[in-house]
Amino acid sequence: MTRRSTWEADLSAYISSVRGKPYVYGEHDCGLFAAGAVMAMTGEDPGAPFRGQYSNEIGCAKALRKHGAGDLESTLDALFERRPIGRLQRGDLVWNGEAVGVCMGAYALFVGQEGEAEGLVRIERAEWAGGWRV
Repeated sequence: MTRRSTWEADLSAYISSVRGKPYVYGEHDCGLFAAGAVMAMTGEDPGAPFRGQYSNEIGCAKALRKHGAGDLESTLDALFERRPIGRLQRGDLVWNGEAVGVCMGAYALFVGQEGEAEGLVRIERAEWAGGWRV
């Protein structure tokens, strides 16, 4: 996948459009959020095989076995090149050990909840477990 020349503006617009959306399996979960970011930057949708295929955690696991490489991390390994945490750049995908987010520099955005607010939350680089180049 190659990033378009407008990837930074496209990523920014995408993030603004989903900033306050709550976590919903099959609509706006960590994998589909990350896939949406990739699509915004490249025009290619790695989440296409998964969209509309599940609506809960069990369905998500089944979709990852059917359309992916068994689990989320293995599926991302099959689609993207692993990068050391220190080499991840804005727009790359970040793994925190259980979910995928999008690198914004010193922090990454993940779908989650902070206090009463749902939507995108920041997770600092020190909490990352790995990541992939987009």
